[in-house]
Amino acid sequence: MVRPEDPIQIAGLNVRNRLVMPPMVRNLASDDGLVTDELVEHYEARSRGGVGLIIVEAAAIAWEHRIMKRNIGIHSDVTIEGLSRLAEGIKKHGARAFIQINHSGPKSHMDTRFVGPSDIPVMKNKIPEPLSIEEIEEIVQKFVDAARRAKEAGFDGVEVHGAHFYLLSAFLSPYTNRRSDEYGGSTERRAKFSTDVIRGIRRALGKYPVIFRMNGVENVERGITMEEGIELARLHADAGADALHVSCVVDETYNPGVPARFTEETMPEFLKGFEYDSCIPCASKIKPHVGVPVIGVGMVRDAALAREVLGRNLCDMLGLGRALLADPEFVNKLVDDRDGEIVPWKD
Repeated sequence: MVRPEDPIQIAGLNVRNRLVMPPMVRNLASDDGLVTDELVEHYEARSRGGVGLIIVEAAAIAWEHRIMKRNIGIHSDVTIEGLSRLAEGIKKHGARAFIQINHSGPKSHMDTRFVGPSDIPVMKNKIPEPLSIEEIEEIVQKFVDAARRAKEAGFDGVEVHGAHFYLLSAFLSPYTNRRSDEYGGSTERRAKFSTDVIRGIRRALGKYPVIFRMNGVENVERGITMEEGIELARLHADAGADALHVSCVVDETYNPGVPARFTEETMPEFLKGFEYDSCIPCASKIKPHVGVPVIGVGMVRDAALAREVLGRNLCDMLGLGRALLADPEFVNKLVDDRDGEIVPWKD
């Protein structure tokens, strides 16, 4: 039986336990995307608190295509100095430091150019412009450049963001991708953009560890089904991803004007047993089909449930989001059986 405190390896990289701080945008960077003291302390506190793997939030590979105003940037070599300080701060307390690299695509809270595979919106009144093949190839290189900066800054690896209808995710989903060229149509062709990113990083940086974050299922019309989620997991692992971080879309947040395929009452049986917007059942479906570690995430906010999820082998590693925001010492308290001291998350 797997315990939260058991070590694990990602691409030969030793991680001290199975607990992960997933990317959560906190708006703690400077207005120009540079690392601040407040940002460093935010992540250092969770590393001191015992987390095995910290994945820093959604760093923008192109500044005009960031998510929020005070987004972390990894779009320029100017960012490397601050990112080095951040990676060092995380690692000196024992956690492994990864950073998520992202292009907002059709989904941003900035006044920007919205782009995607097709003109299908994921935000109200924001119609994305379909990217040309030349633009896609340029963005692949931006991801590779961002990974190179992460490595130079001292991060142990990167997470390529392919979930939640940001750019790579929008290409993966048949809901948003209506293209008829080499980047649209079949599952494999819709995955070409993101698998090209992974292969590009591998060619440029060798064995540098890469996690791919993906949607296991999408509760939107024409969205990714669980069967297709398994196929996408295989494609990205085969392309060189060293681990998969399985998210999902089970509510209507990203489904403007299109009815969801199911509700909490009519959702597929495999999703039942956890809270409605937990993605852990998706991770458990994907895990038997790939030969790399699978990170599960979603609505685990207490120590008992964390032990249960890992003990039942539903995923190899477990992301703790709001639980770590509420209590940076959550992991130390869990491992020491001090559950009663954990500060709970309050909605």
